[in-house]
Amino acid sequence: MTAPRRQMSPTQELISRVMRIVRICPEAAAEVLELMFLVSQIEALTTVDREYRDAKRVISRLRNPLWDLNPAERETLLRAAETIRKACRLKENEIPATPIADIGERERIERGLALALAGEFNAAQIARVTGAVAAVLQE
Repeated sequence: MTAPRRQMSPTQELISRVMRIVRICPEAAAEVLELMFLVSQIEALTTVDREYRDAKRVISRLRNPLWDLNPAERETLLRAAETIRKACRLKENEIPATPIADIGERERIERGLALALAGEFNAAQIARVTGAVAAVLQE
């Protein structure tokens, strides 16, 4: 008699299925593993980030890359962005135009800087640093 199979988590199930695909089609391994890495990052982030802020930023960055692309590369990134949007059940109007354009991002940066710079800078100085960081990230 064999031991009953342990229930797999969604991530384990995904890995199992993807590995079957890679065994059948080894030439797809690089693309499949890259997608798995992206999915695992999003899954890890969304367990903490209930508003999917990080997934929204990933989608926005894929739609607005920092480098020049040929049409085929651009289409690949847009398909990846759309896949993530659908997987996270996000509506189109929830995706920021730029990766840090979502509501609350400046406040999040300022909170992080306030913790990191506590005792070294006053609130006005932290606000100026926050503005500079937000401006650099916006580009």
